[in-house]
Amino acid sequence: MKRPFFHTLTTLALSVSLTACGGGEVTQTPAVPSAPPALQSSLPTESQGPAAPERYVFSTGELTISIDQDMAEVLDVLGEAQSYFEAASCAFEGLDKTYTYPGFQVITRPEGEKDYVNSILLTDDSVTTPEGLYIGSSKDDVTTAYGMGEESSSAIMYTKGNVTLSFIFEADTVISIEYLPA
Repeated sequence: MKRPFFHTLTTLALSVSLTACGGGEVTQTPAVPSAPPALQSSLPTESQGPAAPERYVFSTGELTISIDQDMAEVLDVLGEAQSYFEAASCAFEGLDKTYTYPGFQVITRPEGEKDYVNSILLTDDSVTTPEGLYIGSSKDDVTTAYGMGEESSSAIMYTKGNVTLSFIFEADTVISIEYLPA
């Protein structure tokens, strides 16, 4: 009885130590997983029209921003950010950078000599998703626009292509919207 418990405890300790953020080099190849079977029925399909994008994107003015996009393209259109922050990356070699614009932030990851969009965070109700949702929308608005997603007690997440669109709620009101790598 003691041996299986010790084996389980040792395996758990090894798993935790291997997932910690260390100083070593970590390389990551962007993956494009399919949506979990439970979500596939709620995602747009080819039969719903050719205009449905292959992943979730954020649009601001004439610019569409997506996960894994070269940040130089974004900066060419948006210009200088209201504020800028950088810090040593925990997961990649180089600097993670945060560009803050009115209503949203773009967080990048380094890859070689370039920076790529790693996440997009909507920060207030002055911007919306392409489907018209914003911070302050109701949970019913979210499920009407996107269908049923992967739900927890305070969040609903939708995955399409290499992007997860996350809605965080407080009392059935959206308090955070974030585009993340799937």
